[in-house]
Amino acid sequence: MAPKIYVVIGKNFGDEGKGRVTHLLSGRLGKSLVIRHNGGAQSGHTVIAGPESVAFLELPDACDSEKRFIFHEVGSGSFNGADTLWIDTFFPDLFKLREEVDSFSKVSGLTPRIYALPTTNVTTVLDVLFNMALEESRGKERHGSCGMGIYETFLRVESGVTLTVKDVKNLQERELFKRLLDIRESYYIPRLRELFGEKTSSQYLTDMLNDTVIENAATEMKRNSELVEIVEDDVVSFLNNYDNVVFESGQGLLLDSENKRFAPHVTGSRTGLTNPAAFLNRYGLRIDEVVYVTRSYVTRHGAGDLPHECRRRHLGNVRKDTTNVTNPWQGAIRYAPHPSVYEFMDPVIQDLRILDYRPRVTCAVTHLSETKGRIVFPDRAANMTTNELQMVKEITMVFDSFWELA
Repeated sequence: MAPKIYVVIGKNFGDEGKGRVTHLLSGRLGKSLVIRHNGGAQSGHTVIAGPESVAFLELPDACDSEKRFIFHEVGSGSFNGADTLWIDTFFPDLFKLREEVDSFSKVSGLTPRIYALPTTNVTTVLDVLFNMALEESRGKERHGSCGMGIYETFLRVESGVTLTVKDVKNLQERELFKRLLDIRESYYIPRLRELFGEKTSSQYLTDMLNDTVIENAATEMKRNSELVEIVEDDVVSFLNNYDNVVFESGQGLLLDSENKRFAPHVTGSRTGLTNPAAFLNRYGLRIDEVVYVTRSYVTRHGAGDLPHECRRRHLGNVRKDTTNVTNPWQGAIRYAPHPSVYEFMDPVIQDLRILDYRPRVTCAVTHLSETKGRIVFPDRAANMTTNELQMVKEITMVFDSFWELA
């Protein structure tokens, strides 16, 4: 029997609550699979495990830290025993994987089962270090990169220089080390000279040219590849082992790589329906429900325009964000109201045009407890509850239902 297929998508600039929604959907009856389809280890999806419903939720200010976890590469349904699948538009970082798996196991007592397609490429230490050096060189003109090498991996793979999870599993450790050196010499050294000339004062570039750094990375990648199983069999048969399949997206629609309005301060991947739809089309499958996730206000973590940007206190009783902490790459998280009702729904309208059919479309609104149960707009008099928003004719033409999450 075919599974029920969901896609969870961030409606804004990311950090909307996609992990929570993925956790809820994977907790439905039966066996669940979470598919990671875009970006890589730069995602940070927070889940607080415990009894939840899709009604209005009041989360305590202080949560049991043993039940809170930030997922990066492992699917956010793992507290519910969901398996994870990395498809070929996702770029996992094997170097970091064991740390996440071990940390999650310590919190939950569970060991997540992780699968990958044979064609899924990995991010390497070379991609990460080059990304860091390039972003550092931009100074005040930084793009807002996390420094995790995702876009550099994409560019490398697009150029034909590949390294898949399956390759890492099949190569001996010494062979993997030599493969990384080959990638450095054939691909990155020419790029380094093109962009930096003979200047190698960056510590990131120095590390990139250090064979010991590369050798240590190869050792860790090879060791951690043992945590991943390759899906060698028919993909449809594999998916049919599950009752629920949840595509968990990273970032948000406004950071999609094809979003011209906010370029160049966007991510290097497709953040909406593009990847899930293309993957499912290969196998004659369709999406049953898309869940677009938004906070009751808007956040942005990283460089770039944020319309109607304001101080956190102007939105309501907004708690300090403990996931998106201030860091050298993205700075401090920023806040704003939703620009307008039209702009609330327009990214969704544009995204749905990718499909030639109509799945059920849900809007999950999080952080409502911080804004007195209302969605915030620039004119405070225009703030609305979800019930009031659903009375707007244009909204009802886009969304079939709303979920409220505190």
